[in-house]
Amino acid sequence: MPHGSPPTPGPRSADAAAASAEAAAFWNACPRRLLDWRGLDDGRCVVLRPQLGTGRIGRWLASKLGDPCYRIRLDDVGSFIWKACDGETRLTEMADRLRVRFGERVEPAEERLARFVQSMLRSRMIDV
Repeated sequence: MPHGSPPTPGPRSADAAAASAEAAAFWNACPRRLLDWRGLDDGRCVVLRPQLGTGRIGRWLASKLGDPCYRIRLDDVGSFIWKACDGETRLTEMADRLRVRFGERVEPAEERLARFVQSMLRSRMIDV
């Protein structure tokens, strides 16, 4: 290889580039809520997940039950993130807002936010 030539991309640099692009896409995503929710007087949220799904039969069966939804109670940090999942706010902005609102309590903010968002994505509570 001539001196001064850029290194030839190998499998590792291609993997690193793909991971970097995936991370950038994740942090620039604007998650949006997929479930109904209620706000409590103290500012926290309760997310309402249908017990039997959102299909026609599931909704009909659920209507025959006394309470057709599971209630998922979020703490103050989770509620803050849930409310920010409006389909317009990027995850990078959410992390900054978390720091402003909660300070050291949420550090490392990106790690905490990423874990919570990934959990909500797996649970189909939000979409990006």
